[in-house]
Amino acid sequence: MVGAPEPCTYVAPQRVSSGAYPPIRLHRRLGFWACLAIMLGNIVGVGIFLTPSEVAAASPNVATYMALWVLGGLMAATGAHVFAELGMLFPAAGGDYVFLDKAYGRSVARAWGWLAVFGTFPGSLAALAVGIVGTLAQTPLGAFLLIPLVSVSGFTLSVGDLFGLGCILLATIVNLLGLSWTSFVQILLSLVPVGLFFGFAVAAVLGWHMTAADIIHRPGPDWNTAGIAAACCAVFFTYSGWNVLTYVGGEIQTPSKTIPRVILAGVVLTTAIYIVLNLAFLTVSPLDVLRTQANAGVAVAAAQLGDLGAQAFSILLAMALLAGLNATMMAGSRVAFAMAEDRLLWRRIRRVDPVRHTPSTAILLQGALACVLVLTGSFSFLVTWTGSLMILLSCVTISTIFVFRSRRKMKPPAALAGYPWTALVFLATGLGVWLLGLIQSWRLFLVSLVIFLILSVAPVRKQPADPA
Repeated sequence: MVGAPEPCTYVAPQRVSSGAYPPIRLHRRLGFWACLAIMLGNIVGVGIFLTPSEVAAASPNVATYMALWVLGGLMAATGAHVFAELGMLFPAAGGDYVFLDKAYGRSVARAWGWLAVFGTFPGSLAALAVGIVGTLAQTPLGAFLLIPLVSVSGFTLSVGDLFGLGCILLATIVNLLGLSWTSFVQILLSLVPVGLFFGFAVAAVLGWHMTAADIIHRPGPDWNTAGIAAACCAVFFTYSGWNVLTYVGGEIQTPSKTIPRVILAGVVLTTAIYIVLNLAFLTVSPLDVLRTQANAGVAVAAAQLGDLGAQAFSILLAMALLAGLNATMMAGSRVAFAMAEDRLLWRRIRRVDPVRHTPSTAILLQGALACVLVLTGSFSFLVTWTGSLMILLSCVTISTIFVFRSRRKMKPPAALAGYPWTALVFLATGLGVWLLGLIQSWRLFLVSLVIFLILSVAPVRKQPADPA
């Protein structure tokens, strides 16, 4: 039987079995603007300029291309609506892991948590780090980043690889310094670039290099059914981040008010920015050209402002990607922290720094796993693999709202209109995309499903309570 929601502030137990850690709180220091910066930085910094080529490669015309982006916005909006309610019900560190634990039990929460801690979050961090290196390759640093350092049995370690590892190290250090530093850096690295990106996109659209007829009727690439799954994963990956606040719910001021306001405002702003940006891409590059561009934003900047403008834009974009890296590190570490608290990961991962009040060991774990994945060096693979996991796991989490609202008659402090339709729309869209991916790239999609099912049905060993 489920009673009232968990208390809003997480308090570490008085003692653990090793006697190593004193009682420590995760403090509530994140206000509206810091939360909005975390959300926008985690979405807009995730690769709107890097994934359009994937989507264009699978689109036979502009209508299909734009429809995929609108579909992504619809999924983000409906998913954000549901997560806003879930975040108000359980405003604690861990996000999806907490919701699944309360709805379906510890084994399902463990399955989600392990895939998230060892898959989606490190994969996202690695994809962002690789994206930063690829973006800066458009600047005078490009030749320097390509310099090989070590080459053994087909594996080559370049300066760019070290730079990507350095980006992850930087995000790790910022997160270790404490929430005040993390939120300050997040505001600086996200709100400034996002505002400039929007202004840049509007200017590009108003410049309108081609007529509407040229954009609509110019032949695009042939219909690529095999690439639709990858395109959908790329779109979903690009919109991902609308649920980031639920992972740091234990550190948000007045979560019942802040979480829904920031999530809904963030999704509306993001969708508007993405639509305008894609129109800007299409005014400069038709589909058959767009699919060959590793960075659509840099291409538009070069057309508008020349080489110098493209280089300046690349630096601005790297800042936005670094904001996404910082926010993703913050979110992933809180999931690992929550799992360690429940003894589903090594207990030392739950350690909270006594001075800075950050889950320091969990942060170091996420950084280390991401560094391993950075060495794969493939942005496309990381996006497809991470996106496929995100779609599957998000659908499972969204379904928990039916358990809380219908079966257990629980309502958040400020119930939002739209239930159950927003959840149904997200599930129908998400499962449809995932099934399409399963048909087109069954090995990649099936592996994540099999792992999730095995972990979900495996029993969870009952852990002894900590000594009082």
